Amino acid sequence: MMEYIFSKEEFRKNFKVKKKDEVSADSVQLLHIPDKKFKLFPFKATGKSSSPIVYDMEDVISTFFKLILDVETNQIEYAKLCDTILEKLEASDNDKEAFRDIIRTFFFKNNEFVASNIGTYIYQSQAVNSSVERMAFFLFSILGLDDADCEFAKDATNNYPYNTLEKIVVDSVKKKNETDKKNNKRYFAVVKQVQKKFKNDFKFMLQSGMTTRDDISNLLSIYYFEYMAQTCLELQNFCNGQRERTIPMYFALDWEKVSRNRKCCSEGWELLQSAVQEIFCHAIILELINQHDGDEMFDYIMLREFVGDSQERDNAVANEINKATDSYVSCIGDYKKIQNIPYQDKSLKIESSIEHLFLCVKTQFDNTERKRANQFYVEKFEDFCKERWLKNRKKSGYVLNLTERDVIFLTKICLRDNEKMRLIDLFNEYEKRGVFLDSTSKELLQQFFTKLNLIDKKSDSGDAQYVKRIL
Repeated sequence: MMEYIFSKEEFRKNFKVKKKDEVSADSVQLLHIPDKKFKLFPFKATGKSSSPIVYDMEDVISTFFKLILDVETNQIEYAKLCDTILEKLEASDNDKEAFRDIIRTFFFKNNEFVASNIGTYIYQSQAVNSSVERMAFFLFSILGLDDADCEFAKDATNNYPYNTLEKIVVDSVKKKNETDKKNNKRYFAVVKQVQKKFKNDFKFMLQSGMTTRDDISNLLSIYYFEYMAQTCLELQNFCNGQRERTIPMYFALDWEKVSRNRKCCSEGWELLQSAVQEIFCHAIILELINQHDGDEMFDYIMLREFVGDSQERDNAVANEINKATDSYVSCIGDYKKIQNIPYQDKSLKIESSIEHLFLCVKTQFDNTERKRANQFYVEKFEDFCKERWLKNRKKSGYVLNLTERDVIFLTKICLRDNEKMRLIDLFNEYEKRGVFLDSTSKELLQQFFTKLNLIDKKSDSGDAQYVKRIL
């Protein structure tokens, strides 16, 4: 049976609480370290030099596939690879030199091995980057890939139709089984609605051969953004968050003009941005709440479900969270006003206790030098969005943005093997993947498809217009 009891000992150990005689009473007496007992996001509250931002999901592909295939590889060295292959071939010295040139031309760039297909992604040369490692494991965790999904991906890579040269290279490269990473404590999936959709799209792409680095990075980018956006919004709801719903996020097309009264402004990035600013607070709060003697991870929704309609459980859990708050507040000596933050009564005591803890953490972040740590943490996702999903519309500010590339990719994975799909159904498929468009954007998108000769008109009504498959 589930039990939740806050542990002061775990708190003092994991937050590295200093003894009273070691520091001034007017200083902070702990370190804000998330991701130990509760793994929420793959970010560090440090600058870009020590924890670089992952801007492009293409950087994650190699490590992501290593996790899926449960293997580890070493960096491929050009000279060693050529020597290994040539040991098995009978050739003249001139032919050997020509062969080395061929290997360099097809598989190396600036002395680094370049993966050209799904069968070689695990061998892609990469600089050591802990941010990429964390991001890959985060995606592997929250997208819910299980053993059956991994086996399907293994079959797709093992059965990839290599040409003769690729086959020679792959057979000459050593790989070893890797069991430690997959068995690490996974990140906690706050929302669940993205997992089935991702796995279906991923499986379709493996089956259909949509496995270029551009295709895979687009898929990971879409689902990374959707998961993060929905999680940020649900965390704002605390105990009233929901795991299975999709909160609409409106995009604009890259080539259209945007005015402030459009949904892409009021119900897009503007809606999400305030939630993104609070992710470090939630990471610290959930880490605090999870200072207990067990290994289970509790988020707001899980605690609310545990309480149910029981007033006794509500009182008990709220009391434990209050202990966490008291322990934390007692260590914030450099912001005395934290002691005076009002306690607001909610319908449930657990709601009151969690939201009070949130106000304590957020208020001192906003009013001390620790706001820099908060900014470092937030920028890991915010800057990714600005690089990949946002466009500055000047007077209208930043707006979620779909490029022609995004439209074509989304349309491909929505139509799958269907020769055509009703336009209205296509828009519904977009929404299943977290992409919402208002009526103006839909009309402009229809015009885009018409220019590409992809609209099959049965009549002038929207219900009778079909989008043809993009080859």
